[in-house]
Amino acid sequence: MNNNEHHSPTPKRKTWDLLIGIALVLFGSFRLYTRLQTEEDWSFRSIFTLAFILYGAYLIFRYFKNSSRI
Repeated sequence: MNNNEHHSPTPKRKTWDLLIGIALVLFGSFRLYTRLQTEEDWSFRSIFTLAFILYGAYLIFRYFKNSSRI
């Protein structure tokens, strides 16, 4: 059994993770910006949107971290 089979996803999946991460960061940032322009304080929805932005940033970070190993 190859050691790389369990540790690295397929290249197609890695590309999708990068695209999903970029989309989450861009659209989430836009949503958070418009929400904070209309509201005065942080609500649960704002914090939830921030969590999606952070997850998108994590996907982007993981993509580039794994790309540097190859």
